[in-house]
Amino acid sequence: MKRRKRILAIALMGMVCILPFAACEKDAVSNELETAVDEVETVVDQETQFITKYFLGDAVKVRLEEDGTYSLAGSDARLFEDQLADSPDSFEENPEPQDSQAGLGLGGGVRKWPNSTIVYRISGLSSSVRSELQKSFDEWTSKTNVRFKERTNESNYVTISSSGSNSNSGVATLGVNGSRGFIRLGTRATAVVIIHEIGHTLGYIHEQNRRDRDDFIIINFENIQNNAVDQFYKSNSATLVTSQFDINSTMMYGSYTFSKNGRPTITDLNGNVLPRRQARISSLDIQGTNSIYPPADDTGGDTNSCDGVEAWSPSKRYFVGDRVTYRGSLYERDFTRWNFIKRCG
Repeated sequence: MKRRKRILAIALMGMVCILPFAACEKDAVSNELETAVDEVETVVDQETQFITKYFLGDAVKVRLEEDGTYSLAGSDARLFEDQLADSPDSFEENPEPQDSQAGLGLGGGVRKWPNSTIVYRISGLSSSVRSELQKSFDEWTSKTNVRFKERTNESNYVTISSSGSNSNSGVATLGVNGSRGFIRLGTRATAVVIIHEIGHTLGYIHEQNRRDRDDFIIINFENIQNNAVDQFYKSNSATLVTSQFDINSTMMYGSYTFSKNGRPTITDLNGNVLPRRQARISSLDIQGTNSIYPPADDTGGDTNSCDGVEAWSPSKRYFVGDRVTYRGSLYERDFTRWNFIKRCG
């Protein structure tokens, strides 16, 4: 029989109190670790072999889950096989725009939701989790252009269901994945966790995986559980949502996430633990989301004019939501490719 070890992790936690007294600091850490039992709970099979794949051009350790998706050593962000690659060569940071159906199967592909609208179906959630889910919807819709629509006959949608775990936890696939996408929530999931999982559905990776993270935080690898080290990899190729690193982002891990010894795995540059996560998105989450997801268009008018749009340049760095013209067509930048909009003129 395979040996199993229960790994307890905090997805969105920080410090309980910040007072200049040792006793308060001790209580804060104690409360953090107690909360860890409920925040994210996953089982890692010690005999499972992790394999190396490439995601957004970076080598990552992944393992195949029972549902056919891949996780980063138990991460709550799940990837499908066609979002991974066997070599870094299949990822281009600034790919050449192609026709509308080209490039859909490129390794590392992450796609955003059309018309800034997440289409969803709910399956098997308790009334309490549904209430927390609605709070999470409200947080995103009240502050960003993102909207939520219950599925009727749409082909692109995410299924939100219970994972069956008696915990405040969740996992989610990354970006739009046709009918395969999902968010799975523990039976005690709260808005703190659900808001974060919606971020993954929107296509966002964890904040501490940004290429510029070392300018803002310290990763204490000596305090990280052995099987979770790959959770803290640094992506050199991921398209950034915002122009600067955001400690307060809903996508940021807490200071004690995957700690093996009760000491912080993440601190700021001065060695201080990060603020406790709240059931809200940060100002930079809002700014970045609204740059990627513009207001939805329900008017039926033409908002896709080619006039004044610059031509694509191989030497320029683009961000999600940027538009270019190329060989007589209009394109919009997605996370890992260009989406064809229309022919110009």
